[in-house]
Amino acid sequence: MAGGAVLAATDVRTWLPYAAVAAVSALSGLTALARPGRSRPGPAAEPAGPPPESRDATAEDGRNTSARTSRTESRADATPVAPGRSVYEMTRPVRPVPVQGLADDPPFTVRAAVHSHVAHIASPGLLGTPEAVHIPLTGHNLLLTLTATGPDEVVLRSLRAEVTDRPPLRADGVALARPRMPDLVMSGDLLESAQRAVRAYRRLRSPDVAVLLDHSPAPVLAEAGADTALPLTAAPGASATLTCAPVTDDGRWVRWRLTAEIACAGRVWRPWWDLAVTATTGLARFSPDAAPTPAPVHALYPDHYDPRAPEGQRAPSETDRTFQVVAHTSRDGRGVLEMPSRPEPGPEPPGAAEAIRRADALTRAGDLTGAAEAYRSAAEAGSGQAAYLLAGLARNQGDLDGAAHWYERAAARRVPAAYNNLGVLAMLRGDLDEAERWYRRGMDAGDWAAAVGLGVVREKRGDEAQAEELWRLAGKRDVPNADQNLAVLYERQGRHREAGELFTRAAGAGDVQAAVRLGFRCHEAGDRDGAERWWRTAADAGSADGAFYLGLLLVSEGRAEDGERLWERAAARLGTPGRAVARTPPGPAAGTTYRIGAAAEPGEVYAAYELGLLHWERDDHDAALAWWTLAAGTGHVDSVFGLCQLYLNVRGDLAECLRWGYFALDIEGVPADRVAALAAGMREVAEQFAGAGAYESDPGAAAEACSLAAEAYRRLTAHDSAHRPAWEEAVRRLVALAESSGSPRARQQAANAAARLRATG
Repeated sequence: MAGGAVLAATDVRTWLPYAAVAAVSALSGLTALARPGRSRPGPAAEPAGPPPESRDATAEDGRNTSARTSRTESRADATPVAPGRSVYEMTRPVRPVPVQGLADDPPFTVRAAVHSHVAHIASPGLLGTPEAVHIPLTGHNLLLTLTATGPDEVVLRSLRAEVTDRPPLRADGVALARPRMPDLVMSGDLLESAQRAVRAYRRLRSPDVAVLLDHSPAPVLAEAGADTALPLTAAPGASATLTCAPVTDDGRWVRWRLTAEIACAGRVWRPWWDLAVTATTGLARFSPDAAPTPAPVHALYPDHYDPRAPEGQRAPSETDRTFQVVAHTSRDGRGVLEMPSRPEPGPEPPGAAEAIRRADALTRAGDLTGAAEAYRSAAEAGSGQAAYLLAGLARNQGDLDGAAHWYERAAARRVPAAYNNLGVLAMLRGDLDEAERWYRRGMDAGDWAAAVGLGVVREKRGDEAQAEELWRLAGKRDVPNADQNLAVLYERQGRHREAGELFTRAAGAGDVQAAVRLGFRCHEAGDRDGAERWWRTAADAGSADGAFYLGLLLVSEGRAEDGERLWERAAARLGTPGRAVARTPPGPAAGTTYRIGAAAEPGEVYAAYELGLLHWERDDHDAALAWWTLAAGTGHVDSVFGLCQLYLNVRGDLAECLRWGYFALDIEGVPADRVAALAAGMREVAEQFAGAGAYESDPGAAAEACSLAAEAYRRLTAHDSAHRPAWEEAVRRLVALAESSGSPRARQQAANAAARLRATG
């Protein structure tokens, strides 16, 4: 009444504000009726276990937990009610179903997934099951995907559906999708989860097959060619998908089994899936001029298949402007349930927004120290956004520990992207368990970038099927890298046609690495123009890899100047050649810096090395030194050995040659033959400095070179004992040179080398 009076006093004439006031009033009254102790008459609910668990309603890792349980009042006259009475936003509308009955290793994969817009949630505490049960609504999509992984085609010959049980529907929650934002959001904490539900929404497919579960006997599909959708055939290396629509009018929990008959290479397999469905939505629809009315799923989501109107309700009306507030009643019918959501990010402290703006300006001006201080002050005051931005700054500067600390602070303030980035850091450390934990939290918070990372973890653990499913779902939401990762997986599995389609789609969407891959595919197929076109596309989008390979193509065709310009552009992020000559190269005593956020692309490094080669061939040794120093600083092996040769034979600088030689020994994965060549070369240099060659006699320098040779042989011996005699000889020679040099440093090197040799027996 007060709201209506205010609207009338302000001369408001349109109907929508009045409708909103009326609807909120009605909802408030119904909610009041639902409170313990004030419920309208009805049977008391049974005491139940823990609150419902739902990945759709949580940001917790791995485990399913509810976003919020309903509040109960501590009153002596309160009537027990079902705990966790909630409506959840659906941000995972597609859920895989495990296949059973495939004990051996068939030459195909067959996967089932349920896509529904409404699902009842029965918690483990309610049913006594180890996991929450999601019971989708009638007319949803059951997607069966058949993939031939071997050399033979695979045929899905028939399907049999059989109802196994019809127990009473016991659910303590419902998850629902949102095709659009509601006209009115009841409270601020619903806004973020509603937005995520809208982003996750996808229309159902028109079904190929309707599975009529209420028919008796059990329906058999495609028996004797009865259904045109079957048989379903997948050619070698290809996939085929069948969309089924389970239909029932039964409001109970209908449990049913779908059994397939699949033939391949003269054998027959009969896998099955245990599934669930119900016809009861429990949903009500509010409108400006009518009381809440029960709504079947087909009314709220017309793309749920209804055999009574198979073509008449395929699209929702765009002119439908009813005031939508959706809720459902508790299982004892006592009223409207609460509508909790995921926790929104923690409130920002006063002054945080201004501090972040100041830090952003300092970052743009290049004052990273000042920016970090500004972010830190806001983060320490409790700003999740500032903690997230400070973590990114630390990560870009190679401070992984600092980045992890501030990302964790951001995650504690419920900044969703922080979960994903903590997964990335865990991957960089090689901790797959920790990475999976953070990626799952990110997914549960609605971040599909985390799904791509989780797919990488699952692939590394050998679970390519789950990686494929994650990347496919993320790709449908246009998440960066999802299509490319899936294409690389298909390519490795020999599914080249599917890989090519995904690479093309990803490249067309702006994925530069996919464009680089397409350039390779064209080049390997002899399509020179296609290779240039895709590599130029990648290069023009800023890809160093694209610029490098395009430059390599042009140089091979005699267009050296064009190629050189592309390589200089590709290598620009590594630094300028002039600065590279002046900087101190890393050595055995130098600290290691990890370039994480700005890590070098392969194209940058290869371009710098090739530029060094170009200038070496032109006898421009200063320029060659500059470019090789840039590449060698990232650990490029050929550049490191090029510097050793240049410093020794052109500059006559043994100290710098040795510094880069030690650096070469610390690069992971250096081929053994390169290390052996380095050892032999240093042993020869030592002999020449000892007076047996063209160099002026210098026993100290000879000992330095011999020390590097001994260390190289020691590392070779650790992997292959055949190098031990050479190691022993190098140590004996080092001891002799150290004695003749009289150098305390040489004697210490000899003593250390001899001790390491004795320690190995």
